[in-house]
Amino acid sequence: MDDLTDTDVREILRPHRDGGPISRLYATGEITDDTVPALGMLSVELDEQELHESGERVGDVIAYARGAGERPPVNGWTSKI
Repeated sequence: MDDLTDTDVREILRPHRDGGPISRLYATGEITDDTVPALGMLSVELDEQELHESGERVGDVIAYARGAGERPPVNGWTSKI
């Protein structure tokens, strides 16, 4: 998937909330230096579970997070869905 929207990111991450950086991205749009590594580990775990499509979608979120860069919580993020 190219050019994810904020809504796409929330939809992809909904089943993968971890109580840490992935949950913060899901809940607030915050991206920290821990976000991409956590997403990378999730993508690998999904591939190991043979959930390749989900792993690829998380890979798309990694590209989104890298493109957006580190940022604080985003105003209005929870209204994205």
